[in-house]
Amino acid sequence: MTENINIEENRDEKNSDAELKQNSSPAENTVSRKPVEKKNRGCMALIIFFTVVFFIAGALAVFFMVAGILLHFSSMPSFSIMPGVFYSEEYISGDQFSGNKIVVIDVNGVILNQSSPSPVYSVADAEFICDQLKYIANDKSVKAVIMNIDSPGGEVVAADNIHHHIKKLRKENNMPVIAAMNSLAASGGYYISAPCSYIIANRLTLTGSIGVIIETYKYYDLFNKIGVRSEVYKSGPMKDILDGSRPSTEAEKQVVQKLVNESYNEFVKIVAEGRKGLTVEKIKGTEIGDGRVFSGEEAFNLGLVDKLGFFEDAVNKAAEMSNVKGNYKLIRYSKPFSFSQLFSELKGPASSINLSLPGTARRTGLEAGKMYFLPPSF
Repeated sequence: MTENINIEENRDEKNSDAELKQNSSPAENTVSRKPVEKKNRGCMALIIFFTVVFFIAGALAVFFMVAGILLHFSSMPSFSIMPGVFYSEEYISGDQFSGNKIVVIDVNGVILNQSSPSPVYSVADAEFICDQLKYIANDKSVKAVIMNIDSPGGEVVAADNIHHHIKKLRKENNMPVIAAMNSLAASGGYYISAPCSYIIANRLTLTGSIGVIIETYKYYDLFNKIGVRSEVYKSGPMKDILDGSRPSTEAEKQVVQKLVNESYNEFVKIVAEGRKGLTVEKIKGTEIGDGRVFSGEEAFNLGLVDKLGFFEDAVNKAAEMSNVKGNYKLIRYSKPFSFSQLFSELKGPASSINLSLPGTARRTGLEAGKMYFLPPSF
């Protein structure tokens, strides 16, 4: 009997343990699953929240950037004096409500007949500069012009076009045009300064470099080394005069030098016409005309500039020569706003990496075979 009772008690204990395990298992499983599910839901909520915030912030940033650009351009008065030509006026200084204008025309970079920027150098668009000068000729409220020059020069015809329109504006409108030289106004930069009514340079300005340059690269030795030969079919003996795959003949050199001399003689004549006391003979017979660069102070001593000073001196001189002292506003013209301009603003400045050997990229990007008013080190 005793053994039977013990067996039954053991069975009862085992049964009760099994019941406890069965009863406790769902509870334990529930407790272990709930925190994991809550944790996963919390992470997903945070991810969604930050994603929404990121997109809202990005949309707001783009909105305010576009709004700022539109506000900037819409705040400039846009008007047309010439049929089909519209410019925006950017106020710089002076009496904002004055009816007398002094217009600043910036000439920054290499003077070329192109508006597209270069990855190698900044470009002064000669066509836009000439258009502004023509536009000014039709605006009776403009009393003077300041050519704000920071340029090493540029292509011969592009510089000559600007020179022509400055002379025309002075002659037909009796308007003072002041040249304000900044860091650099050499060669073609001086070419467009010469016809101005008055030239002001900083004492440290680099100017002068009165001369013409044309260049071609000869690579026939390299071709011979690598076994490449150029074969040219031409209508005349001078058709491939600047061909780099062969040496130039003496006759070809004379032809090219004649072209350079003709442009140089025109340059010297223009300087002599624009500068009192300087004759063609004096320019050619002294260091003035040998192509060297001068500091602003040297140029002043040689008679190439009228005064050493700063941009504000050019503004004061323009006001004085146009008889509007104290009653003028200083402005510059801007091209009218366009969506292409908006997209370029949003895109930001282009970045480029310069991969070149020292001394080999000084005229990279300029068109071969054209003559340039440029200093030799450019």
